[in-house]
Amino acid sequence: MPASQPAAPRERVPDSLVMIHGFLDSHVGWDPLIAQWQAQAADIVAPDLRGAGSLRDAAGPYSLEQAVADVVQLILEQDLYAVALVGHSMGAQIAELVAARLPDRAAALVLVTPTPLAGNTLPDEVRALLRDCGGDAQAQRAIREMFSRQLPAHQLARLTDPANMMGKAAVQAYYDAFTGGHPSGNAPCAFGGPVLVIAADEDPVIPVAMVEHARAARLSGAAFALIEGAGHWPQMEQPEQTASVIASFLGLPVEA
Repeated sequence: MPASQPAAPRERVPDSLVMIHGFLDSHVGWDPLIAQWQAQAADIVAPDLRGAGSLRDAAGPYSLEQAVADVVQLILEQDLYAVALVGHSMGAQIAELVAARLPDRAAALVLVTPTPLAGNTLPDEVRALLRDCGGDAQAQRAIREMFSRQLPAHQLARLTDPANMMGKAAVQAYYDAFTGGHPSGNAPCAFGGPVLVIAADEDPVIPVAMVEHARAARLSGAAFALIEGAGHWPQMEQPEQTASVIASFLGLPVEA
């Protein structure tokens, strides 16, 4: 079976999906992907992290630990079981930590162009570009154009709408959080269930070699998929291809 269509390694289809967005993003970044799945496939929850989207004005701390605590609280409050945690970029760090925290509720883990859990030190010029772009629609648009390959104009407009963007304090703190990483990233993945790791062939932020290295070092036995024709946001740049890969892994139906 091609790498872009990994076989589902589990018998039971998850009851719910919790989709965790990445740095600079909000829940709206998942909309193109969610639209590919049949409404009855599973309950889908795509929360905003503190400081983003509907929670743009929420107080910090804006950290990996707080984000994990917030997602854990959401899962417990909504009484979700058999949860597939789907995380993009920084959200993949959070998703992995949530899965390890709730092994009795997490059924599967999907990491989309994942930032290494141990962190990802970036060059000084990139640090300045990313860390200081909070609340700046023009700067964030330029960043997304730089790191994507097929991001539609209407998605760019939605992502840089002031109602959806991360605020300045959140951007600075989350940048420090995802680049600094978490101590768990220096050990094998603590989640024992099925894992799918997704890379994008034109991603300049988390290149394929980085994803493959993390998989070999920490995610032994994880399935792997490569999305073609996409940069850092395959769920928006190639939503049909990405949805098909995830649905195949989880055993979910997709829209015809």
